[in-house]
Amino acid sequence: MNAENARQCLTDIGCSPDRINPLAELVEAGRLTEAKQRLHCLRYELMEELHVCQRRVDQLDWLIRETERANREKTARRI
Repeated sequence: MNAENARQCLTDIGCSPDRINPLAELVEAGRLTEAKQRLHCLRYELMEELHVCQRRVDQLDWLIRETERANREKTARRI
């Protein structure tokens, strides 16, 4: 791995320069163990964001199902 590849990958996943530059500097300096630790921290943060989004999607799915159920009940009462 080289610093330019690391920069490109971090840019592609939406990291800010404030996060990219220190990581790229670690790679350039050959401090790969520290770079790996920071990458693991970043991964943890992204996974937490994913879980928050998943809970929001789950709540929307529930609301959709409840709306469909209420609509079926309303239609059945008219018959």
